[in-house]
Amino acid sequence: MAAPALSADATQMATYLSALTQPDTNLIRQAEVALKPILKKPECVPAMIEVVKAQTAQDEGTRHVAAIVLRKRISGHMTKFDVPTKTALKAELLSVLQTENSRPVRNGVVALVAAICKHEAEETTDAAQAAAGWPELFQFVAAAAGDAHPEARELAFLLLGEMTETVGIHLKPQFATLSSLFAAGLVDSDPKVQNSAVKALGLLMSYLADEEEIDTFAPLVQPVLTVAEACRARHDEEVVSTTLDVLYDLSFSPSPSIAAHMGTIIQFAQLCMSDSNLEMAVRDSAALVVATMAESKPKHLGRDTALLTGIVETIFNLIETSDGSAAGALFESNPAWKEDFEDQEGYEAEENGITETGMAQGTLDMLACEIPKKYIFEPVVSRCMARLGSADPNQRKAGIACLGVIAEGCAEPLRENLAQVMPHVFKTAGDSDARVRECACFALGQISEHCQPEVLSYSSQILPIVFALLDDSNIAVQATSCYVLEMFCERLEPEGVRPLLDPLVRKLAAMLEATSKRSVQEMTVAALAATAVAAEEEFAPYVVGVASLMSKLMELKDEKTYSLRGRALECMGHIAIAVGKDHFRPYFSPTMQCACEGLTYDSTDLHEFAYAAFANLAKVMGDEFAPVLAELVPHLVTVIGQEEGQFEHAEEEQGGQFSGLDDSDNEDEGGNLVMHIRTALLETKKGGITAVGEMAAHTGAAFVPYMGEVMTPFFV
Repeated sequence: MAAPALSADATQMATYLSALTQPDTNLIRQAEVALKPILKKPECVPAMIEVVKAQTAQDEGTRHVAAIVLRKRISGHMTKFDVPTKTALKAELLSVLQTENSRPVRNGVVALVAAICKHEAEETTDAAQAAAGWPELFQFVAAAAGDAHPEARELAFLLLGEMTETVGIHLKPQFATLSSLFAAGLVDSDPKVQNSAVKALGLLMSYLADEEEIDTFAPLVQPVLTVAEACRARHDEEVVSTTLDVLYDLSFSPSPSIAAHMGTIIQFAQLCMSDSNLEMAVRDSAALVVATMAESKPKHLGRDTALLTGIVETIFNLIETSDGSAAGALFESNPAWKEDFEDQEGYEAEENGITETGMAQGTLDMLACEIPKKYIFEPVVSRCMARLGSADPNQRKAGIACLGVIAEGCAEPLRENLAQVMPHVFKTAGDSDARVRECACFALGQISEHCQPEVLSYSSQILPIVFALLDDSNIAVQATSCYVLEMFCERLEPEGVRPLLDPLVRKLAAMLEATSKRSVQEMTVAALAATAVAAEEEFAPYVVGVASLMSKLMELKDEKTYSLRGRALECMGHIAIAVGKDHFRPYFSPTMQCACEGLTYDSTDLHEFAYAAFANLAKVMGDEFAPVLAELVPHLVTVIGQEEGQFEHAEEEQGGQFSGLDDSDNEDEGGNLVMHIRTALLETKKGGITAVGEMAAHTGAAFVPYMGEVMTPFFV
């Protein structure tokens, strides 16, 4: 029998909906304009349902779009229908779900049914009545879940997943029944049904993670992990990724019933972290689960010695087997690093910004920072020491790298054990393998940064070692050595740096002139700045030469070199602080010129460097800074007064290309708006405020005329 012909309304509707599927922006806009008045009338609902049902008369894309658009508009029309009309509409949609063969169309109708269910539940204030608002739907779900056909069983869980919020709020009395339904789905003979059950249950568990009702579903954590592990084994990354997202949400759950599964959750996450067949983004999600467990349940995890040591061993193995630089975390935020070192041995290409080594080190860093030191320090350090004595350079690399990683989180016990640790660090700095030497520099830098002041007693040993490493044939070792100098010299007194000051400055200056690697240049400039700060007035004899080098860098205009230009400006500010007004006076004007010129470029980084320079130079030059106040203060007031937040249109969900067809009370006013905070501007404003503060503090009476202007942004 031929399918009944579409009504006139449905035919017209299909024409417009079909236009929405075309790759023609103008055609789509015309269709949206034509549809908008039609969609405001309740008659559009039966017309669109006709289109959805027209399996032979309309193509899949048009029918799918009909379901999407109807979902957007259905809530506004449901209140206009009487009870018989609503009942007939609901029954017709359930019938469509039973007979629809197209997966995209069926999924669209599933979302439509969920939207109606949510609307009906929210219209009823009585929770018990809300749950019974569409009893036929839940009878349909129960029947489908027990159907002999796997497609029907899969559909049951698709519906439950789409109705997560409604179920979580209004179906709490039925949670025990739902738990049994999910349990059956997780052991279904068909993998598609299992996967659908995992996704639906995962959404509900994430929704309930902080509520006491999560205990009802806690026994299903293990079956979920069983399904996810089977998916991992057959490389079904979608389900693995979904499961890891759920486990992340459950990591924060206060429920003891969830905490009881911590061991199996972490063991699954470990397997995913180590599985090289998975995408790095999925593996990083697994690492995030482990890190979050450490953050939310530090004592629980720390007391489980076998579990904790298993995690630590996994991390060490990942760093050992990875080809990447274990010191690369220092440079991840520096775009020049990839450009400079991608052709170097040991460079590990990033996948979506994630590296295997970075993932492992980030996880260890979180463990060290969150888990009580009495649990984490010994397992890590004992493995570091064992590997440092290995004949395998990969093991030595992992040993010294992990020692550097825990320096922040385990700073206190590490400071107490420097006498035992430092000889090993010094030995690896002279290792025959460049990657080990690079990681030794990384560890030295981390210890220098986080183990103050105890590490300063080793200055007579550290500085000569680092000085020698500046001559290393490996560029990465050179760059990391500069980092060590920067970290170490920041806290060093003049007498500590004095013995090596002359050869150190000369060596850094020579490196700066010789290298073409921007990342090495930046690290060298930072090391020179730190050396100046440490040497104080004793740096005065070197100002002429270093300022000459910085002046060249401060003239750079290529956007790629903005960071290096900014670092040079920063270095001049530090030199000013170190040597004082009299020695710096000849360089005040060109430094200010560079800083002010940077403000004309479209670069927030250069602006922040400029404001930091203004703050330092005002502090050093005092009343000699006053002549530039007239130019700078109005600019800084403008910066400080900028709005760091602005309203923007909210991102659209599924079918976002049809945003003009949304059912919204404020559609004539432009739709929903959300506030977006521009964090980069916040940092810029912070720099501007600091600069103004230093000017006010050090330019004396010359600043008084600007007080009213400066205070205005703070009281608006």
